[in-house]
Amino acid sequence: MESLTIEILNPKAKKLLQALAEMNLISISQNFLAKDEEEWDSLTKEQKEGIFEAINSIKQGKGIPHAEVMSKIKMKLFNG
Repeated sequence: MESLTIEILNPKAKKLLQALAEMNLISISQNFLAKDEEEWDSLTKEQKEGIFEAINSIKQGKGIPHAEVMSKIKMKLFNG
């Protein structure tokens, strides 16, 4: 298992990561989960709906595999 320490600045990303943890796809340390939920409350209704749509897409298997995303990123970075 690999470990990574990151600081999440985007509230949408934080909620998405929490949802992935709830689906047992990733694990998150308590420091991350202990953050104040004001960020979620500050999101608009549309932003929250977008997050839930993304979570449902992942649950339905509509996500893009990590290897495919990384391949596309590498192509853009190194091939212009």
